[in-house]
Amino acid sequence: MSYGEDKNFWGIPYGTEISAEAFVKDIWDPSTDEILTPKQFFGLGWGINLHALGRRVGVIK
Repeated sequence: MSYGEDKNFWGIPYGTEISAEAFVKDIWDPSTDEILTPKQFFGLGWGINLHALGRRVGVIK
């Protein structure tokens, strides 16, 4: 994972940031090819990286 500080609770990542930048990074992160990324925005679990998903499906080059 390319994120600086991995925050997790019993192995499940969580995010504590409440900002538009963190929300966008959860759903659109072109810096990684991982489809499931640890939450950056407030919440528990993983976010779906639509950019990586689109590249894998072939919609985005």
